[in-house]
Formats: sequence, structure tokens, C-alpha cells
Amino acid sequence: MKRIVFPLLAAILVGTPVAQASDVDFGFDLHIGSHSPAPVVVHEPPVFLAPAELGFHVAVGVPYDMFFIGGTYYVCRDNHWYRGPSYNGPWQGVGPRHLPPGLAKKRYRDIIRARDAEYVRYKKDKRHYKGRAYHPRDDGRGHGKGHGKGKKRKS
Repeated sequence: MKRIVFPLLAAILVGTPVAQASDVDFGFDLHIGSHSPAPVVVHEPPVFLAPAELGFHVAVGVPYDMFFIGGTYYVCRDNHWYRGPSYNGPWQGVGPRHLPPGLAKKRYRDIIRARDAEYVRYKKDKRHYKGRAYHPRDDGRGHGKGHGKGKKRKS
């Protein structure tokens, strides 16, 4: 009986087409340490406003959530934080525990809400804007006169 079953099974298996899964892929990413630099490019210096309820500067009119605190720029992209010496970087990943107190203690949506409300006030009348505005120089270093102390721009 065994002499018949094994050859029969072998014949069946050889004659059966083998299923191929050419579209199956498997990947594994492991990130230890800081995140790769954020791809942030700003072609001209952004305007930074300092809403009173925040106590630090937030960029307006750019497609990034960018902040200026204590001479350092911070960007949040895809739920990851980065810092750099200029509004154009170079960017280095930074963990939430290493953010300045203003960014770490406030809820992110409250920061964005305060930024948006301040930007509305700023756009209404830039010439008579009463708040603090910071305008970095366009020299590649990204630092403006007064390092965020509220130097007003005359438009």
C-alpha cells in the first residue's frame, strides 16, 4: 500500500502548479536615536509673531509649524520635533523631553490656535500691528536683530 501512496502523492504534487506570491513584501525599520532631518525649505525669511499667551515666536505665512525660542528654531513635522540654528536648518531631531518649556508644557493645538488668531490680527493692518514681530535676516544664518526680542518691521 505504501508503494502506491507515495508515488501517487508525488505525482499529484508535481502536477500541481506552485502558488507564487511575487507581490508580497516584508520590511522592518528600526530607528534608534534622533529622527532624520526634516525636509524644511523656506525660500525667504518668515515672519515670526509672539502671541502674548504663548511667550515665544511662531512663524506665519509658511507651510510649516515653526517656532523661535531662545535663539533656536524648532519645527514639528509628522509628529516629530527638530531644532536648528536657522529657519532653514540644518535640522536635528529632538525628543519631546528636550523641548523648551514653552513648547513642552503647552498643548500643540493651543499653540496653533494662538498662532492663527495672532496672524489674523497681524494681517488686518501690518503697519499698525501692536504685537511683537521678529524678522530674521536673509543671510543664511537666520538670526535677526534682537534675536526675537520684538524688533518691529516697517512695511
